Amino acid sequence: MNKLIDSLQKALMPLANKISAIKFLSALGATFQILLPIIMIGSFSCLGAFLNIPAWQSFVTGTGLASVFMTVQSLTLSIITLYIAFVLPYQYATKIGGAPLSSAITTFMTFLLVTPTELYTNIPEKWLGFPGLFTCMIITVIVVRLSKLLVDKGLYIHMPDGVPPMVEESFKAMLPTLIFAVVGITINVLMAKTSFGSIHQVIYTFIQTPLQSFGLSFPAYLFVQVLSTLFMFCGIHGNAIFSIISPLTMNASAENLSALAAGTPLPHIIIDSFSVLCQPGGIGGTFGLAFLMAFAAKSKRMKTLGRLSIVPAIFGINEPLLFGIPIMLNPLLFIPYVLNPIICTSISYISIAVGITPRLTGTTVNWTMPTIISGFLAQGIPTAVLQIILILITTLIWFPFFRLVDRQIVKEESVAAE
Repeated sequence: MNKLIDSLQKALMPLANKISAIKFLSALGATFQILLPIIMIGSFSCLGAFLNIPAWQSFVTGTGLASVFMTVQSLTLSIITLYIAFVLPYQYATKIGGAPLSSAITTFMTFLLVTPTELYTNIPEKWLGFPGLFTCMIITVIVVRLSKLLVDKGLYIHMPDGVPPMVEESFKAMLPTLIFAVVGITINVLMAKTSFGSIHQVIYTFIQTPLQSFGLSFPAYLFVQVLSTLFMFCGIHGNAIFSIISPLTMNASAENLSALAAGTPLPHIIIDSFSVLCQPGGIGGTFGLAFLMAFAAKSKRMKTLGRLSIVPAIFGINEPLLFGIPIMLNPLLFIPYVLNPIICTSISYISIAVGITPRLTGTTVNWTMPTIISGFLAQGIPTAVLQIILILITTLIWFPFFRLVDRQIVKEESVAAE
C-alpha cells in the first residue's frame, strides 16, 4: 500500500501542479463562485414557476407569481453568459497581470458584436445563456491575452506625463478595443452569410456539443470524481478538476430547466447538482466516518475529532477529518476514501437511468447545502431518500477501516498513559 501511495504521488503531483497552474481554469472557477448567487436565484425561480405540483401551480398562477418567477429567471439564468462575459475576463486579466476593467469591457463588447441582433430591437436570448458560454470563454482568452501583449510591447497610445492614471489606462485600452471591434463586427457580418448564421453556432456545433456528449457520459464523470478524490488524498484540493467540467454541467442544468419549463422530458442525467449525490459529507464521502467517530469511537482522540467534525461534514466540509486523523496519505483509509465516490456515483447514475429516482430538474444546489436538504432541493423526496441510502452504504464501507484505525489509536493512548 505504501508503494501504491508513493506511485500515486509521483504520478499525480505533476498533473495536479500543471492543472493548478492553468490560470484560466482558476479564473473560471472564481467566476462561477462569484456568480453562484445569480445562478441559484435563477434556477430556483424557474423551479418555482414550473414545479409540477397542482396545488402549487394553482397558487402561483392565481397570484401572478409565475410571471414574477419567470421574469427573474429570464434576467438571471437565461442570460448568464452575459454576466460571465464581464466577470471572467476581469478575473482572468487579474490572474495574468493584465488590465482587469478594460479587458472586461473589451471582451463584453466583442461578445456582443459577434452575437446576432435584431437592429435597434433586441439581442436574441439564445446565445446569452449557457449555449454561448464556450464562445465567451474563447473570446476571453484571445482578448485578455492580446490586450496584455500589446501593452507589454508598448503598442498603445502613450500619454504625456501628468495625465491622470485613469485617463492613461483608457487610452492604453483604445487600440485593442478598436482591433476587437473591427474583428467582432467582421465575424458577425461574414458568419451571417453562412448556413451557421453566427460564430456561436459554429463553436456550439463543433466544440461545445461534442465536449458535452463526452464530458457528461458516465465514464468521464466517474473519472473526474475519482481523480478529484485522489488529488485530495495526496493533499491537493480537487476543485481544480471540477472547474474543467463545470461549463458542461452548468449548461446541462440549464437545458434540464428549459425542458422542465417546456413540459418535455429532462434530457440529462448528469448535471451540476448531480454532484450532491456523489460524495456525501465531502470528497471521499466522509459523513459516515464522522458519525462513527463521534458515536462509536473508543479512543478519546477519534471521539473528540468526530464530534468536532460532524457538523462541518453535514455541510460537505471534511478538512478536519482529512488532516486530523489524518486521511491524507493514510494507507489504512485509502480504500474506503477512493471507493465511496465510485460506489455513490455509480448507484446514483444507475438509479436515475433506470427510473428509480427521477432526473434532476437543473436547480443549482450549492455544495455547502446540508446533505438530504440538498437532495430535496435538487429533485424532491426521492433524491433525498437516495442520499440517505448512500450515507448508510458509505458508513458501512467506512466501518471496518474506522475500527482498525480506532483500535490502533487506543493502543497508542494506552502506551502514552503508561
